[in-house]
Amino acid sequence: MKRRIKIGFLLLAMMVSFSACGQSAEEEKTGGESTQSSSAETSGTEDGSSTESGSDSTADDIDPNAPAHDQLMSKCRTYLDRANDLDDVGNVLTAEYLRGYAQAEVSSLRMSIDTILWLMGEGESLSAVIGNAPYRTWEAIIGAGLGNDAPFYFQGLLLEIQGKKDEAEESYQKAAMNTSHEERDFYYLRHMSVEELYQLREKVLELEYDIVEQYTPRTALVKEPTGAEFAPAFHLAVMKEYEESPSDIYQCAVNALLTNPTDPSLYSIAATAAINAEKLEEAYEFINDGLFLFSDDAELNYYAALLSASEEKKDQAKAYLEKAKVKADEELKTKIQALSEQIGE
Repeated sequence: MKRRIKIGFLLLAMMVSFSACGQSAEEEKTGGESTQSSSAETSGTEDGSSTESGSDSTADDIDPNAPAHDQLMSKCRTYLDRANDLDDVGNVLTAEYLRGYAQAEVSSLRMSIDTILWLMGEGESLSAVIGNAPYRTWEAIIGAGLGNDAPFYFQGLLLEIQGKKDEAEESYQKAAMNTSHEERDFYYLRHMSVEELYQLREKVLELEYDIVEQYTPRTALVKEPTGAEFAPAFHLAVMKEYEESPSDIYQCAVNALLTNPTDPSLYSIAATAAINAEKLEEAYEFINDGLFLFSDDAELNYYAALLSASEEKKDQAKAYLEKAKVKADEELKTKIQALSEQIGE
């Protein structure tokens, strides 16, 4: 019963600001565009500096003269190494984002090879060619790495190979909607022999399984893919469609955060959604990870105080409130004052 009272206290305090929190984050991303850096490019560090993890930082590891598939796999291996480094310093959600990005990239390439093999007459069905691969549908691949437009590019490629130019162009346009869209050219895959494609598939599948061993996605589609999944604003908008379903709201909030883990407001939104869905462990994780990156963020410190107060850790709650006061706007100052009175400051 005591635990239920604590959860009720959090719900009362946090639901008041939930819609406003989502609105402010969405307003920052006008036109449905994400403000994230290019292709898993930047992740913040505790001191406010940035850790580059995208195309610029991996350039030294990639042979520009290598085939596009080798460059793709080299880039994704670098992302996995970077994710492991981020795990070691406690930046877990940015590491998760990088693994999801790599998963979508590699699984899209492997699914494309399978489909081309099937179009060349291999297997009784596409499902038979896919076999024991870990990701068997485009929806699953998109859901695993929402920040990556690779699935839409590769679907366009397959449509183009089949002569379906209008449908291909539509899929390419969806990929280009991503503000961190990168140009790709894998059309040469259709000219490879069956033997060459199987050899390549074996290499790609091995890397795909390596990623699966490290990564279980928390992101997931809550509706049919539209091509706007790269933008946090899209998931925040979808969230409003599920006002009566805390679990769906939570999924949308997680999706938004893991498409751009460099936005501090998304950690607060995810924590709020987690509490409303009675997922306190996840709420703590989002707040702690957010504070790791943005230690002086007023809203995150306020929510950390709220969580601490719910566990009757008054001194800790007061310390967070003092940090929250420094950069709080007038609306947040009112909430800070109310919480201060509740915990007896």
